[in-house]
Amino acid sequence: MTSVRRPPCSTRLPRAARMAAPLAAAALLAPGLAACTASSGKASGEPDLSAYYEQRITWKACSRETDKAVKEETEKADASAECGRLKVPYTYADPHKGEISLALMRFRTKNQDERGGSLVLNFGGPGESGLRQLKEYGPDGFSKAGTRYDLVTFDPRGVGASSPVLCGGGGAMAEAEPPPGPDLSGPGGMADFIAAQEKALHRCKRTAGDIIPYVGTVNTARDLDVLRAALGEEKLNYLGFSYGTKLGAVYAHRFPSKVGRMVMDGVDEPAPNLKDSTLAQTAAYQRALRHAVETCTSRGEEDCALGSDTDKAMANVARAFDDLDDQPIDWPGGRKLDREGAIEETMGLLRSRESLPETPNLLAAIIYHIHPGEAAALGRAAADGAGGKRENGLHGKVEEAMTAINCADTSGRYSARQVVAAYDEFVRASPVFGPFMAAGMAACTGWPQAGDDTSHDVRADGAPKILMHTTEYDPATPVQWLPKMAAAVGSAVTMTDTGGGHSVYGTQDATCVNERIDAFLLDGRLPPDRSTCS
Repeated sequence: MTSVRRPPCSTRLPRAARMAAPLAAAALLAPGLAACTASSGKASGEPDLSAYYEQRITWKACSRETDKAVKEETEKADASAECGRLKVPYTYADPHKGEISLALMRFRTKNQDERGGSLVLNFGGPGESGLRQLKEYGPDGFSKAGTRYDLVTFDPRGVGASSPVLCGGGGAMAEAEPPPGPDLSGPGGMADFIAAQEKALHRCKRTAGDIIPYVGTVNTARDLDVLRAALGEEKLNYLGFSYGTKLGAVYAHRFPSKVGRMVMDGVDEPAPNLKDSTLAQTAAYQRALRHAVETCTSRGEEDCALGSDTDKAMANVARAFDDLDDQPIDWPGGRKLDREGAIEETMGLLRSRESLPETPNLLAAIIYHIHPGEAAALGRAAADGAGGKRENGLHGKVEEAMTAINCADTSGRYSARQVVAAYDEFVRASPVFGPFMAAGMAACTGWPQAGDDTSHDVRADGAPKILMHTTEYDPATPVQWLPKMAAAVGSAVTMTDTGGGHSVYGTQDATCVNERIDAFLLDGRLPPDRSTCS
C-alpha cells in the first residue's frame, strides 16, 4: 500500500486540471434482510420500491469473482474480502426505466461475538472505487473500526464496477487530452485548454450510454438506504472521506431517522460553487504549502534545506516552479519534471499525512536541482493514487465518473471567457498552484447533461449528532468548510487537529483523531464540540 491516504476532493479533468475544483461521516441484525414496509424508503406519491428494499446480498470470496471489473478492483485483496451485488433503479421516480447493479465489498469483523453491525465507507472523489480503496487499506486500515464493525463499501453508480461512465475507447477525454505540459501560464493558454476540454467532454454524450442522467449524489444517497436495508441494519453507520462527507450529509437530509453513527473526515462544502470552491481550494493548497515550508525553516539553516527564512523560501519555490514552465529538470526514473508534474507531486505530499514531512525535501530538490531522495517516489505515488492509476501504469475511469457526478450536482456552467477573466484571482490565491487550479472553474463547461442544485440542501432535522473532522491545514477540503457543513446540517459535533493532510483517520500520525473517532464509532462517546487535537 502506498502512502496516499485519501483521494483529493477535486475535479479531475484532462491532465493539467486534475487537481482542480471539488464537485467535488449497537448490536444489530446479521447481514441479510430484515426489511418491512416502514423501511422501504417510500414517500407519499412514490412508486413501490419494496422489491429493492427486500433484497438479500449474496456474499462470496472476492477471489472467486468472475466479473472482470470487480476482479480488477479487488486483485490482491486480503483473502477475507467478500464481494456481492445490489440492484438499484436508474431513477427512483420510475423504477421501470431500468436497473443498475452496484458492486459491493466487505471485510467481516473477526470479533463476531461483539459485532456492532456494518460500517459503510465512501472514499470520496467523487468517482473513486470503494472496492479498490478498501482493498488497499485492508481489514485493519481504519484504526479500531474493524474490531467492532463489518467494513462495507461499494462502487457508487457510474463508478468502477457499477455501470461506469465511459467516454469511449480509451476515453474521449483522454483521446482529446492536450499535449504534455499545456501552457497554462497565462490567460491565452487557459482559453485554448478549455476549448479542447469542452470538445472532449461534449463527445461523452455519444459514448457514455444511458447512465449519465442518473448519476449524482441524491440518487447515490438513496442507494445508500437500499444498501442499509439489504445489510439488515435499522440505522446506517457510515464513515465518509472528502466527497464522501457530502454524500453522508445528503443521506442525513433524506433519511434523518435512519442515521446511526456517522463520521465525516475531510469535510466537503455543502453547496459548492465552482469558482468560489476552487478558489478556496487554491488558497488552501498555498496555506498548506507555507505551513510545510515553515515547519522546516523554523528548525534553522542547519536542519532545513530551504533555509531559515520562510518568506524567502516561498519566493524561491514560486520562482522554481515558474522556471519549470520553460525548462523541465532531470528527475528519478529517467523522467523530466515539468511544472505540471511538480504540482501533482507536491499536492500529493500535502494531502498525505504520512508523507507530508517529505514536502520540504521535494521543494529543495526542485529549487536547487538536487536528488529528491524518497520524496520523489512518495510524491509520484500520491499523485498516481489520487488520479486512479493502477499498478499496471494505466489510469482507471475516475476522471469521467468524477466529472459526471460533479456536473450532475451543480447547475453552474462557466464559459471560457469567465474563466479567463478570473485567472488572475487564482494566481493571487497561489502563485504556485493557481495557474493550474483555475481550469477547475470550467469543470463542467461542455458537459452534455444539465445539472441541478438539489444536493445542496443538507439540513438534517431530527438526525442524531454527526461527528465531523478536518485538519487545520487540509489542502483539499479547506478547514473553513467544516463549520459551513456543520451549520448546514444542523446536527453536528466538529473537531480539528493542528496538523495537515487530508482525511487522516486511520493514519499512524493522527493518534488523537483516531482515538476520538474510535470512541464515537465503538462506544458512542462524542468529543466536546469545536474541540482540537494537538
